[in-house]
Amino acid sequence: MNKGKMFILSEMKKMARTKSLLIFGILLTVLLLAITMVQLFAMPVTSSYTRFSASFLNVLLFLLPLFTLTMGALSMASDIESKWFALLKTYPIKMRTYTWGKFLALVGSFTVMVLIGYGLVLVVSSLNIGSELDYVLILLSFVTIVVFSSISIVVGSLSNNRIQSLSLALGVWAFFLLIYDYLIMAAGSLLSGTLLKTVIIIMTFINPVEWVRTGYILYSGNATVLGPVYYDFASFFQSSWGVVTYILVTALWVSAPMVLSNVILKRKEGS
Repeated sequence: MNKGKMFILSEMKKMARTKSLLIFGILLTVLLLAITMVQLFAMPVTSSYTRFSASFLNVLLFLLPLFTLTMGALSMASDIESKWFALLKTYPIKMRTYTWGKFLALVGSFTVMVLIGYGLVLVVSSLNIGSELDYVLILLSFVTIVVFSSISIVVGSLSNNRIQSLSLALGVWAFFLLIYDYLIMAAGSLLSGTLLKTVIIIMTFINPVEWVRTGYILYSGNATVLGPVYYDFASFFQSSWGVVTYILVTALWVSAPMVLSNVILKRKEGS
């Protein structure tokens, strides 16, 4: 087994022993099961974009970015603060092996937790014959994990200690989940018509949370939720070229932060 694989396995073991990951898994599972129980016993089965699917999506887009950002950033900053990163630099391990090892450990750990949660939801949902597994939501949950795991590596690379990394991670999370909505409202009060539509579309591209949310609406067959104003936008992304564009933009959200983190760490290595 080469050094890269050994490092990745070591990081995954460290991540598995983290209590925060267990807390995330329990919290996610409890919330998803609660939403599922409400759907099964209090609401009719439907395949449309209902409060049920919206609640599922909102829980995932709230918890996944929060925990991946904080845990990934803390993991990176902890290595830097404890001088473990300085020790690793004396070993024949490339910088990209270190960053991608951290990234893959995060992705693997959170994917397992999400799949466990979905598995339990599937068991409960089997009580209702009319219920179906939402494959689009599962796929976009994985997209959320990989995107925010990548961003967390950058946040950790920018930090010199755990407190700083936690502050930065929460700041990034707050911007994407909270401040963004106020920016949209501000744009709506200042702009109108085609210009407002263009600004909102651009802001969707630069916010991974809205990027995932929009992807779910488009690819779950609920594009009408966006309204007739976004007919051209929805039609393009539902075409073959649109799907390719969605994949490429998502890949950019993963690769660009990883490249940036390598640059930042190499500068720290030289300083």
